[in-house]
Amino acid sequence: MDDAGQDVSFADAASFGPEVTGTVTRDRRDDPVRSDTNISPTNATMFATTLRSRRARQKSALPPLRWLPRMAAGRAGMEKLIGAQVDMSQLWLAIPRRTVRRSRRKPLEQQQREFDLELLQVACTQAAGWPDGMRLMVSLEDDQAPDAAFNSRLNGVLDQSGFPISRLDLVFQESGIAQEEREVCYTLASLRDRGVQIFTNGFGSSVSSLTLLRERAISGLLDGVQFDLAVLSASSLTWNPQGDVPELDEGAVVFYRAALEAVKALGLCIRATGVDTPKQLEFVQKTGCSEASGLILAGAETTAQINERFASVEGRSKRRRMTRTAEGL
Repeated sequence: MDDAGQDVSFADAASFGPEVTGTVTRDRRDDPVRSDTNISPTNATMFATTLRSRRARQKSALPPLRWLPRMAAGRAGMEKLIGAQVDMSQLWLAIPRRTVRRSRRKPLEQQQREFDLELLQVACTQAAGWPDGMRLMVSLEDDQAPDAAFNSRLNGVLDQSGFPISRLDLVFQESGIAQEEREVCYTLASLRDRGVQIFTNGFGSSVSSLTLLRERAISGLLDGVQFDLAVLSASSLTWNPQGDVPELDEGAVVFYRAALEAVKALGLCIRATGVDTPKQLEFVQKTGCSEASGLILAGAETTAQINERFASVEGRSKRRRMTRTAEGL
């Protein structure tokens, strides 16, 4: 309407673009503008795609993953790169608050299970392009995993991501490994038969049972333990005659070295985490740990950085093979 109260029709829609036509009216009582527009199918499709992507990002509980390179023992120490593990140290802290508020309405067991499922999905998807020799390790938060339906959920993740199960290593809580149900034992046996290496988490930092480790090792349901070297750190109250605070608690070093020797006697591998200083690395090498990760070896890396590391290692391996072939000729 104009000031005289007459309707004004905007028949020429060129100013609104070639794909939008309609009529805009306003009455004298200051009602809001009403617009009848026709949106083209192309614009509608683009809008729907953008909206779905935005909603998917909002629903995701996980921030961008960071990776810890996995270094295995070689002739000169921990020098052989065999894959990467999801860095769990800051993962929970980085989850958006809206996700935490929404998850509080669910039981803890369901929260852990959904978190593990999404973590596996994201990790396997990002690791699908890794070179063939690189293994993926994921630590699971669900203290009741593996349950009877675990393999079914994992198969769905692997089908969607395309990641080969033979290059997957899983770290379970000791409470999950300790379950006596027949279905749980079948699940662990099935995972190992398909090439998955099974580790238990928190050895030494929480209540651990050597009897349980022995039973699972004899049954062929366990490959190794994950040992956090933080338990070796000396307390600030520790005192010695020199007056300084040692980096490592000598009593803890003696105790855990003996405990890890018992683990090795069962035929289990020891994976050391939190190897951040030269003295911790020395302990790892003297104890005979088969694998390690930590700042002194390599810090946490983004997906792009870990892919570059793998690519460089693969390039060196190809050059060595070509050199050996040339020498043989």
